[in-house]
Amino acid sequence: MKSRFGVAEILKESCNRRNHRDTPKYWLDFGNSQHTGQVILSNIGEIKQPNSEKYETVASLPFVTEQFGELLLQSEEQDDTASCSLAEALEKQELFINSALAQMGCSLLWSLFRYGMTEYGGFFLNLKDFRTHPIKAT
Repeated sequence: MKSRFGVAEILKESCNRRNHRDTPKYWLDFGNSQHTGQVILSNIGEIKQPNSEKYETVASLPFVTEQFGELLLQSEEQDDTASCSLAEALEKQELFINSALAQMGCSLLWSLFRYGMTEYGGFFLNLKDFRTHPIKAT
């Protein structure tokens, strides 16, 4: 969890520099527990949006640390995240939670790039009862 807050600080600092072609624009954060996980899409700094009569545009998607900072700090106290060993990992998390999050997270990013927009800023996934809850971009 501390690494997320560290990444957030580094990315905030990058907003103050001149824009170059390799300046980061998005942060796609993945997190999981045994049966559940989330993917949160953020943009780094504001990205000017075109005017639209059909959609309400959003210039900034908040960092996961801003949107869910308190929850991250609480989960840090209870976190017993699996190690890199597959055998140990399978004792603490379901086999497909990481791959399911990766597939769905990449789909979110693909939708953004393919259509030039997304109405979602991420999602929560629960593999135990096969539920997904999208997070509207606000």
